[in-house]
Amino acid sequence: MIKSVLRYGFAAILVCGMALTPAFGRAEDNKEYLVKAAFIYNFVKFIEWPGELAIGKQSSIDVCILGDSPLRKTSDVFKAASTAKLSLSLVEEKNWKNAPSHCHILFISDSEEGKVGEILAGLKGQPVLTVSDIDHFAEDDGMIGFVNSDNKIKLVVNTKSTAAAGMKADAQLLEIALKVIDR
Repeated sequence: MIKSVLRYGFAAILVCGMALTPAFGRAEDNKEYLVKAAFIYNFVKFIEWPGELAIGKQSSIDVCILGDSPLRKTSDVFKAASTAKLSLSLVEEKNWKNAPSHCHILFISDSEEGKVGEILAGLKGQPVLTVSDIDHFAEDDGMIGFVNSDNKIKLVVNTKSTAAAGMKADAQLLEIALKVIDR
């Protein structure tokens, strides 16, 4: 299933996201976070990083997790998505201040909710795609927030924050977003 979701991109993710997340209970955590991992993998294809950080210039990408999250159990998604030209790794990051040195994407788990303001302020302008499922994450200057709407995983994208970091979200990503914040 993971390979088919990755092969068909966002359309498949949307369908799977709708089908796999009918509830928010613990039993659904694994499915919910598999869908979130597939979304994160696709962010690699639908976000443009500046200069030498551009995906086309990379042989490996670190997707970092800050804090305690069920997303840690989805490393198979990133292994399955790796190719001979691009290796994707799920990396546990203990200190957000290290993220700019190696993380293309930083998932900030809800265990870090009390520190999210400090983290986002410290990473402001850095070309690290910040992603989280903390409530109002994108509205509070995070780049991409996962939200549950109608029992489905949806996205809120903050293009102001991505632009401030020299990054750009592809129009296809913005089309599927529940909300785009641009001011």
